[in-house]
Amino acid sequence: MDNWAPLEVMAESMTPDQIIMQEMHNTGTTWTHNDFMEKHGYLVIKNLWDPEELSHPVPIRRGQFNYHSKNLDDYDYEPLEKQVEGSVARYWHPQYRTIHSGVRGKVEKELGRKLYNTYYYDRYYFPGQKLERHADRDACEISVTVHVGTSLEGDDADWPIWIKTPDEYLDKSKRTTINTGDNHSVVLKPGDGMVYKGCERPHWREPMPGKGMHTYYHQIFFHYVLQDGRRAHYAWDRSK
Repeated sequence: MDNWAPLEVMAESMTPDQIIMQEMHNTGTTWTHNDFMEKHGYLVIKNLWDPEELSHPVPIRRGQFNYHSKNLDDYDYEPLEKQVEGSVARYWHPQYRTIHSGVRGKVEKELGRKLYNTYYYDRYYFPGQKLERHADRDACEISVTVHVGTSLEGDDADWPIWIKTPDEYLDKSKRTTINTGDNHSVVLKPGDGMVYKGCERPHWREPMPGKGMHTYYHQIFFHYVLQDGRRAHYAWDRSK
């Protein structure tokens, strides 16, 4: 595990060894006043935002959309979404500009820490697609994934996101692990949000269930950094 990846390595290119090293390197670098968050590395906020306000028709074109202003016609388009091939990802969609800050306020109350916005995007998953196991870059110190809605029915609608809880180390050197974290599956209903330490906690999704080209699962990712933390200079990040 000598070839440790820099924190900017994107999820789709991270090897298992790089994920392990990033988790070990970052664990303990972000702290909050929420006991559950500190123990597990994540927490769920029920009814974080009205899903009706978040809802948007499924785009016809798949790929990546990068918006530059409040103008819905002001965007760049790439036909390939690199992290989840075949999905739709929209960075800085105007619909969510003010919601980004609104969610921040609610998360600050839960964590007892002040945050800066970095960036956000939403994604439409389709059957068979999965999110590879990864940890995030520095602009995602505190992250929130919010479930908007899905056309999946029954048990399939409870498609979980998986997250690994922290390892326990013998001392601050982190050279010896005394307890390995667990893999938790988290089911979100429309409007629910999972807050997590994006740089520290590996997270992923198994292949999405369902069939048909019109079957979808819509999720939004809001990212933040601590105002007085080591990653504060990533505030208002515009990279992808």
